[in-house]
Amino acid sequence: MKDSKKMIIICIIVVLIICVICGVLLYLSNNKDNGNANEVQQQLTDENGSPIGDTVDVEYSNERLNDPTRFFSVEKYIQDNYNENFVAEDMNVLYSERITSYAVQGRIGDNSENKVYFIFRVDPQNSTYSMEEQDNVNSLDSIDLRTDITEINNTGNNTFEYTTVNSEQMCRIYLNDYKDKELNNPEEAYSMLDDEYKKIRFPTYEDFQEYLNEYRNIIQNSVLTSYYSEIKDDYTEYILVDNYNNSYTVRSTGIWDYKIMLDNYTIKVDTYEKEYNNLDDEAKVQANIHIFLQMINTKDYTHAYEKLADGFKSNYFNTLESFEDYMKNNWFSYNILADIDISEEANSYVCNVTLRDGAGSAANQTNKTIIMQLREGTDYVMSFTVE
Repeated sequence: MKDSKKMIIICIIVVLIICVICGVLLYLSNNKDNGNANEVQQQLTDENGSPIGDTVDVEYSNERLNDPTRFFSVEKYIQDNYNENFVAEDMNVLYSERITSYAVQGRIGDNSENKVYFIFRVDPQNSTYSMEEQDNVNSLDSIDLRTDITEINNTGNNTFEYTTVNSEQMCRIYLNDYKDKELNNPEEAYSMLDDEYKKIRFPTYEDFQEYLNEYRNIIQNSVLTSYYSEIKDDYTEYILVDNYNNSYTVRSTGIWDYKIMLDNYTIKVDTYEKEYNNLDDEAKVQANIHIFLQMINTKDYTHAYEKLADGFKSNYFNTLESFEDYMKNNWFSYNILADIDISEEANSYVCNVTLRDGAGSAANQTNKTIIMQLREGTDYVMSFTVE
């Protein structure tokens, strides 16, 4: 009897312990759920704490579109269906499980004052699109791309296909865009120069205008002949070389958000230094002659003068002004390297060069002898025959 009572008491105690444990677990679970609910509620309110609706997607986030293929494909469809003179300036994108949505800001032709806005949606599974102009919009970021649309029906005339835009095409786009600004909007072109480069090469807008006046014909006829691109941590770097062997460096943080340097000697970028250091000595000498010619052709006599050997300057050109006057009267206004013969003598390289003042068969021609010494890194000094 005593044993039976003892067992009953033990069972009651065990049940009570189990109940207490269950109660504690239930309490902790409720608190966790409440915490999650509070977190979700916080996500569903704006910066003032006001609710923004039950249908809000807590994962919603616009991204700035930096993919050239997507950017220019969307622009082309808007041109075809809205206005052939439409120019896309910037885009946001929102990717969802089925629909890709783009907020598009642009202008018509050169009218940069009046902006037009669109929502452009693509259904990759159906290869279809829809577009709608947005009224009463003040900025790209104010366009809400969230949607309940899960499919875009094929109407027979809304088929969509991305057209690939590669690095070479981007280089052509950047060269042509900047040429247009140099020729038609020089103030904007000046503002797009890399800040450090601008301080050294064109300290004032008047310096830049002088360059444009001297170089206008070359700018008009410049076309891309080779390129190199590399993705950096914060930007994409494009090296552009034109038919006059001019080298440009474009650093892009967005499709149309870029800065440019108009030569490869004022500031030596890492890409150029790597390529230069991999050349043999004769190739380095030829690369330096191209750079010297670019200095002369763009009337950058200050940098050209700095590359002259000290003894040569003392004997022939005591001042920058005397060097500038000589070059203007004894070298072509624009010098194209037509031929070169390089031989090594002692610690120097003797270069017999043939220069032309144009690319055609009727171009004038002259011969010069350039003597060059290579120094550390990309540095060099030189002299040349003086008539």
